[in-house]
Amino acid sequence: MMRVLILGGVAAGTKVAAKLKRLRFDTEVLILTKDADISYAGCGLPYYVGDVITDREKIIVNTPEKFAALTGAKVLTGREAVKLDAAGKTVTAKNLATGEEEVYPYDACVISTGASSIVPPLQGVNLKGVFTMRTPDDAEGLKNYVKASGAKTAVVAGGGFIGLEVAENLLEQGLDVTVMDMAPQVMPGFDPEFAAYGTRHLEKVGIHVSTSTKMEGITGSEKAEGVQTDKGLIPADVVVLSLGIRPNTAFLKETGLEFAKNGAILVDKSLRTNLPDVYAAGDCAVVSNRLTGERAWAPMGSAANMEGRVLAEVLAGREKEFAGVLGTAVVKLPGLNAARTGLNEAAARAAGYDVETVVAVNDD
Repeated sequence: MMRVLILGGVAAGTKVAAKLKRLRFDTEVLILTKDADISYAGCGLPYYVGDVITDREKIIVNTPEKFAALTGAKVLTGREAVKLDAAGKTVTAKNLATGEEEVYPYDACVISTGASSIVPPLQGVNLKGVFTMRTPDDAEGLKNYVKASGAKTAVVAGGGFIGLEVAENLLEQGLDVTVMDMAPQVMPGFDPEFAAYGTRHLEKVGIHVSTSTKMEGITGSEKAEGVQTDKGLIPADVVVLSLGIRPNTAFLKETGLEFAKNGAILVDKSLRTNLPDVYAAGDCAVVSNRLTGERAWAPMGSAANMEGRVLAEVLAGREKEFAGVLGTAVVKLPGLNAARTGLNEAAARAAGYDVETVVAVNDD
């Protein structure tokens, strides 16, 4: 019987487990996950903050118990992988409840440990009222703090998709919201004229936007009171750090795995790493761009699910390849939907294409 050990259980990990058990039920599949929650909808977290989704259970697709009963895979929560021994084919994990280390053997290991929010080493980031937005606990903490503290002002540091959706939902809660970003535009990856349109729309509905603005620290003695920037102080009872994410791969640095510059794991089209019988998928892996064939990091739930499906077929002995990502992203602003796919103008020119652009006005 083949033993497949999966590290991480949000999108890619659970997709590998579920599909592999459907293809080859006799495979022994074990998921180790650091968190208590698995298989949750990260894209729904801002809407839980804004009470659009009122029940926490609706952002958690499966509990470990329900998932195990549905698929036949085993799930162990509260286990943080700390060491991979590729030669001995074992993973050492720390039991977060007991503090003890446990060793798990495998025939094939899937690394799907995802990524974590970047928290800069600045003054005030550990104050009360400062949040990231990556897990259901993050969303619940922010939602409860806003209600309990009577917060009136909020700063969202980072104008990416999750940051903008958090901003919308804090606005819905009656807060005065500012979005700031070091970059010259919000909505990364969008062509500048569309990002500018989005900025004008945000400001029209009452969200302040400050681009090309560097965060220098968070002020306050016991709780957040403001964000100090290179352009001055912005009052903030609540601060949400949405400054991007970093792959959860630090524990793998001494294994001989090949990494991209950002710490994500390099894989081939069948999601294989350079180590024998070790695979990677999801936010901790670098795949390829479907248009250019170049390496691409696409930390999106949609990509993670598709990678997981392909990897399950590979583990079941089928010849399958992941075709690559197109860079698709969708963001909801107040009263406006925005989406992109493929290469923007700058990326297309950089890839050697002779580009013409057209703006077409259509019904949604």
